[in-house]
Amino acid sequence: MALKNRVEAARTRQEIIKAGARVFCRDGIAGATLEVIAQEAGVTRGAIYWHFNGKQGLLQALLSEQPLPFERALPPGVGFADGWQLLCQALEETISDDISRRLYRIMLHKSERVAGGDPVASRLQQIRSSFIEHLCVLLGNAMACGELDRELNVNLICNVFQSCISGLLFDCLQESEGCPAQASAMLDTLRHLLLNPPGHWLGSVGGR
Repeated sequence: MALKNRVEAARTRQEIIKAGARVFCRDGIAGATLEVIAQEAGVTRGAIYWHFNGKQGLLQALLSEQPLPFERALPPGVGFADGWQLLCQALEETISDDISRRLYRIMLHKSERVAGGDPVASRLQQIRSSFIEHLCVLLGNAMACGELDRELNVNLICNVFQSCISGLLFDCLQESEGCPAQASAMLDTLRHLLLNPPGHWLGSVGGR
């Protein structure tokens, strides 16, 4: 009986998180109410308070418990071709997977700055840091084995990539569907620039 209750509680918790994602994505963080989230999940407001201690606790759980494709670590020693393909897949999944799309839309389009700690800003920074870390590993491996120019300025390139991908996500996630053609074209351009770097992309070894 105790095990059954724990399983049911865990299932209810996940249903509330999913319902919260749908409502936050549709109504915005400020516009979402516990009443609407409870109706969406088929539970009472009391159940939300029991699991999450209110709307802010639910938002924090949604942000912290849902990993995103960009946060997957690359295999140790991965080569440029394979690593680039994995990064491309991560971007494609982000703009096509329902859960990832909802979470990113909440963070990029449906959030409002709040006083004090801002869980959305913190989560975005965590995602950005993870992406930059994985990109640095990929570039470092490729430069070390001669797949890319050893004089690439890694810091500059990471900043360029981050700006391009952030802008792409912001635009694509406003639409009801992803924009795979736009994403593919951007990734092809960035790959070409890595393999044929302009002069200002070159600097000291590693660019660090």
